[in-house]
Amino acid sequence: MKQKQQIAKRKERVTLSLSADMVERLRTVVYWSPKITLTGVVESAIQSALTKLEKGKRFKKRKGKLPVGRPRKDQSSR
Repeated sequence: MKQKQQIAKRKERVTLSLSADMVERLRTVVYWSPKITLTGVVESAIQSALTKLEKGKRFKKRKGKLPVGRPRKDQSSR
């Protein structure tokens, strides 16, 4: 059980780009809500989205790293 708790507490840095408007709104909400943090809001939102996306689905473990950069265009749409 202790090992599971340690894994859950381990943090990793993730860099992503959000719209300037969304970032400003997020900072404003956190500023006026002294008991919440930027990380807390983002973690909660991601957890909610993952729960919704994973509902009823089984995803296989990744076989490698995610591709970097923009997604390639679908070849079948040409």
